[in-house]
Amino acid sequence: MLHMKANIVSLSNANMSGNQVFPGKAGAIGPRARDLTQAEHEHTEVLLSLFEKHLVGTRANGKKTVQLALGALRGFLKYVGLPPWEWLEDDVSDFLAHKVKEADIGLGRQSTYLTYLRSFQNYILDSRGLTNEIHRKFGVQPQRFVTNENAIPIKRKRHQRKKVITPLSAVQCQKLIEQFDIEIRQAKLSGSKAYNTLRRDKVMSMVTLLTGVRVEELVNLKINYFQPDLKYPNFGNYALLTVVGKGRKTRVVRLYNPLIKPLMDWYLDEVRPSFLSKKTEDPDRLFLSERGGEICTEQVRRMLQSIASNAGIPFRVSPHLLRHTYATQMANVIGPEALQQQLGHEHLSTTLGTYYHQNPEQVGNQVQQGIENFTKAIDSMTEGLIDDNHDQ
Repeated sequence: MLHMKANIVSLSNANMSGNQVFPGKAGAIGPRARDLTQAEHEHTEVLLSLFEKHLVGTRANGKKTVQLALGALRGFLKYVGLPPWEWLEDDVSDFLAHKVKEADIGLGRQSTYLTYLRSFQNYILDSRGLTNEIHRKFGVQPQRFVTNENAIPIKRKRHQRKKVITPLSAVQCQKLIEQFDIEIRQAKLSGSKAYNTLRRDKVMSMVTLLTGVRVEELVNLKINYFQPDLKYPNFGNYALLTVVGKGRKTRVVRLYNPLIKPLMDWYLDEVRPSFLSKKTEDPDRLFLSERGGEICTEQVRRMLQSIASNAGIPFRVSPHLLRHTYATQMANVIGPEALQQQLGHEHLSTTLGTYYHQNPEQVGNQVQQGIENFTKAIDSMTEGLIDDNHDQ
């Protein structure tokens, strides 16, 4: 609970007498929509502004997440035509029914709306200062509008319909890498500008398979995020990888396959220099675009899908699928808690429910045993992954 004084929002001025009418009902189609007073409108805007600061500061959410949250709130506000302290459970149910009927949104989108509405609700209700100010100015005590009654059924349906993700097999991983090599050789023979781009993209895919990082984390890696571990000299300078994940939380990922050393040495010496330019603002960034800048995540997604399609893999291959493949390989090698840390999951239940099938003989393996087991497990996946023949 936050201190009352720190959360009181004072809106007392000549423009907020409550007598002026703000056309809040314009465009609103909710069954309870009405015109808002100027005071109600401006107080609503203050609450949204404070919530935005809360997401950026306290919650450390990224720009995209904040935009999605505010977009969801304003979409609901536009529909319901009421200030937040008058929102009710039925308003949420009506809104979701409307979105399903008019826009055919699925359970994922419905759940997204509920997530951000609940977050906004909790932000207000957890602050005694905000709730007291609303009651003082408008004579209303804010109530919960996202509850088990309107949220749990959607969660249950989503869980029941949750799509099972099948990881890449060792053969499919090999086909993916072999397709990179085929296209790299073709690009070199034809003198194509895609030559170095394909070599970079191959390394990006390999790093994802060897570390399980998210695509957003991958494109923001820095060279100095890799660190050595003197206990494992065969990993060179690449035994540990610092990753800045969701919510700007930092974790350290341990590498379990010594292949990372020749892969990164080759990339940093032979490939990456061709992407550096006078326009490069961040020369420490590990993976650079053709113009020496940041690579967008959508570019990585399109690249993987194209390579996978050319390789004859009969389903969509995404960066998340590579992460899923890594996690599936590692699940019974290092145990659930270590895998949770490697993946950056906030809750162990996420790791257990998705990747981990308990094998008592392997729970609690030490790092060295994990390295040995994992190396053996992916020998067939990594054989020939670095092929310098086409670089001679």
